[in-house]
Amino acid sequence: MSHPSTNDSSMSYQSTDPAGARALLQDGEHALVDVRTVEEFEAGHAPGAFNIPYAFRSPAGMSPNPEFVAVMGRVFEKDAKLVFV
Repeated sequence: MSHPSTNDSSMSYQSTDPAGARALLQDGEHALVDVRTVEEFEAGHAPGAFNIPYAFRSPAGMSPNPEFVAVMGRVFEKDAKLVFV
């Protein structure tokens, strides 16, 4: 089930269940972005997924990835259709 929405920056997004995400990815227009840690990604991931961690493990716990937005901007066009997991 999808729930379309928008935010103040005119970016649209929708929340969906696994079946809805699968349907989006099958259209050939969406890319899959896996925001889990590198270790989690390497333990198993969906075929074709891009791993861009939102956070990293550190001795103090999870730390935000300070390069997340910059990497996303280098890898994807601003209007790219993305599915995040």
